[in-house]
Amino acid sequence: MGLLAVEDKLVQTAVARILTAIYEADFEDVSYGYRPKRSIHQAIEDLNRQLRFGGYEWIEEADIRGFFDNIDHEWILRMLEERIKDKAFIGLIRKWLKAGIIEPDGTLNLPTKGTPQGGVVSPILANIYLHYAFGKASMIFLEDFSHHL
Repeated sequence: MGLLAVEDKLVQTAVARILTAIYEADFEDVSYGYRPKRSIHQAIEDLNRQLRFGGYEWIEEADIRGFFDNIDHEWILRMLEERIKDKAFIGLIRKWLKAGIIEPDGTLNLPTKGTPQGGVVSPILANIYLHYAFGKASMIFLEDFSHHL
């Protein structure tokens, strides 16, 4: 876990709030992770209701191991640039993504993927990444499925 300076936490909190204001309305209603006014308990209640009354016959659960550690820097930056034109804002996020990590043995690790561990901005970046990734995957699936009808 990264240890952030107080100033870094304050700026990351401000950036996370801005990103949430920009993207929150776009996220799917069935997405609960790291979202304002949403919890695991709500997810379970909604899932229970849908399974009992929604006519579904199956569910799929996925846990993406090491997800935060494997977010592609260039992809997340491209996703952000689709909506945000402020280069200084994007540059600040780029600096956090590329910030070096001093390992316990004293060596400097310069990450090429992943979000800042312990970073206040990491959860919203992860949600943005998932939003685009699942949106694209769903479109590809539906397009492929429609060819088989």
